[in-house]
Amino acid sequence: MKNKIFILGAIAGSFMLGSCGSFLEEESQSEVIPKTTSDFSELLLGTGYPDESAPNISFISLMDDDCAHFLTYASPWDPEGTVGTSNAITQFPIYSWQSTLADYDGYNSAINETASSTVYAQFYSKILGCNAVLDYIDEAIGTQDDRDRVKAEALAVRALLYFQLVNIYGEPYNHNKEALGVPVRLIADLTEKQIERSTVGYVYEEVILKDLLEAARLMESLPVMRKNYRINQPAIHILLSRVYLYMEDYKACIAEVEKAEKQGIELLNMVNNLDAILTENGYAPISYNNPEVEWFFGPSAVANHWEYQPGTAPAFRVLWDQVNDQRFLAYGLEVVDEANTVYLRKPMGGLQLGQSIRSAEAFLNRMEAYALSGEEGLALAELNAFRKARIIGYTDVSLSGQTLLDEIRLERRKELCFEGHRWFDLRRQGMPEIKHTYKAEKGGAVYEYVLKQGDPMYTIPFPNSVVLQNRALVQNSSREMGERQGEIK
Repeated sequence: MKNKIFILGAIAGSFMLGSCGSFLEEESQSEVIPKTTSDFSELLLGTGYPDESAPNISFISLMDDDCAHFLTYASPWDPEGTVGTSNAITQFPIYSWQSTLADYDGYNSAINETASSTVYAQFYSKILGCNAVLDYIDEAIGTQDDRDRVKAEALAVRALLYFQLVNIYGEPYNHNKEALGVPVRLIADLTEKQIERSTVGYVYEEVILKDLLEAARLMESLPVMRKNYRINQPAIHILLSRVYLYMEDYKACIAEVEKAEKQGIELLNMVNNLDAILTENGYAPISYNNPEVEWFFGPSAVANHWEYQPGTAPAFRVLWDQVNDQRFLAYGLEVVDEANTVYLRKPMGGLQLGQSIRSAEAFLNRMEAYALSGEEGLALAELNAFRKARIIGYTDVSLSGQTLLDEIRLERRKELCFEGHRWFDLRRQGMPEIKHTYKAEKGGAVYEYVLKQGDPMYTIPFPNSVVLQNRALVQNSSREMGERQGEIK
């Protein structure tokens, strides 16, 4: 009992300090203990669910092929352009895939930042919140249905956290599932500090998949609740379809999308009803205004550094039908001034929620699974139907083989741009070569940095401060690569 009071008191107390509410009963000045299912639901929302600031994965958006540095960065207050600004320099190690990138952690931290200040630590803080709820929810006062719902949410959220963690710090599952992944902690005991890494396969199969399947089972008979900032049944099935796609279990991926369909997921027809996501502040594609969105959560997945302005990379822009594709307008990808500015409508940085699980991903997961499992007719039909809902005047195409797969993946790249998918997709799709250009100062040379195919940096190194704190943590080989040199372009 004392251990329970210590753990829940510490976690709930830290939540209370940053919360406007007062949902927990105070047993004493040092004991704040949740008792009811409602208490645990609020504790989970405050300490387990990804919130507006953490875990912040936006740094990975600086590493993919949709990102480009402004070679002559201009703005209304500096029309001639400034390069080499503080943000450009600070984020440069990430943008150029330097071995030290994790020591900066992408957020203007010094190399000697503390372990607790890292994104890695943000993940485990949220996992601790989920674990505390899971450890004690069975004792909560309330109905069995309410206990099952809270338990299912905690399992599903923990699965997402581990999914993102292992796809940052572990090798791709379909490349080497026996490689080291991340440490696994499934209870809220705070005493053990030195935890070894589990394999990528273990994290996927014994943690992520088992958590999601149990979450789906617990919620199966419960009413579907929407737009309440909690993960629901359709979102769990969509997330399962994503996990199965990454694991190359295409039959299971397709089955999970079918389950989500039966629970009422829908695809917004932007051609006929783009105004559905129009608000007084403009289009809001990643919000509960969008009927596709089943769960809205976490901080923005795109780094808010204008020196690496999203949506301006030339190789990304040429992919679009800028006149007829309604997403180009809805996502805010139009250039709005002479400074080459775009005002991305997918949330960028700041204290606002910015990620979602939505139906568009489900259909993209399924069409890719169809194509990879030999069901090319079904894949093509779904691709054509999907594009008709996005592109004015779209005419069906006839594709097969690698061309069909490439077009499906192209559609995925465009549809889910700047939502935290692209870097992870590049990893599972063979870790292709990427090139980034960078100009350090006005009048200076333009340098090109190359991430080679299969480069070790597709598996991001742990922050050095974390390795120093946990001596059982084996560092990734990408940390030992040395300085990556750019070539004058």
